[in-house]
Amino acid sequence: MTPIVLPLVLAVAGGLLGHRSATVLATGGYRIDEDDAVGPAGRRWWPPVALALGWAVLALRLGQVAHGAALPAYLLLGWLTVCLTWIDLDVHRLPNGLVLPAYPALAALLGIAAVADGGTHWRSALIGGAAAWLVFRVLALVPGGGLGLGDVKVAGLLGMALGWLSLGHVVLGLALAFVIGGVVSLVLLITRRVNLRSSVAFGPSLCVAALVVAAWGPDLLTWMVTG
Repeated sequence: MTPIVLPLVLAVAGGLLGHRSATVLATGGYRIDEDDAVGPAGRRWWPPVALALGWAVLALRLGQVAHGAALPAYLLLGWLTVCLTWIDLDVHRLPNGLVLPAYPALAALLGIAAVADGGTHWRSALIGGAAAWLVFRVLALVPGGGLGLGDVKVAGLLGMALGWLSLGHVVLGLALAFVIGGVVSLVLLITRRVNLRSSVAFGPSLCVAALVVAAWGPDLLTWMVTG
């Protein structure tokens, strides 16, 4: 499949999967009594758009990495981030039912990619995942920090995915997440949609940052070094 056809095919596939995922998520089946959620679970239009664009970009940027063997892992990551973003925006929770099974699934796909590439990417993936988990676990212990255990688990997952590319990707991804989270919080404060005591979901910022760095990490790192 040519480099041009693959992104188009994955854009269509992502749109279809995004539509199906939005249909399921819109039922609110992930809600539990403790969530105290009311009203519609979310807007159905954006998951198909986000996943179609995300998969197309990932195909363009990572389609040739490890002879194409790395792409399935990041397509899985793209789908997970869409689902986790929806849920976190709705109920401020990142469910174990999605996050924990993703660990062995992503590890297996990254392991296959490492074998295909003939390198030692799996080592940096494990280091990146452990380091991201540890950093967020420490931050979650800070009183008033606003991070929960769900953020810790997702950080470890994303750290593993970014670590497969390089440890620099992990550092950049975590830093960008806090920048995005800060900007979002500031905008919400200015528009008076939240106040200083409000809780703002951090999962979406983590997810967006991870996908941006996975796709454009080398460009961002070069820009930061050269100015």
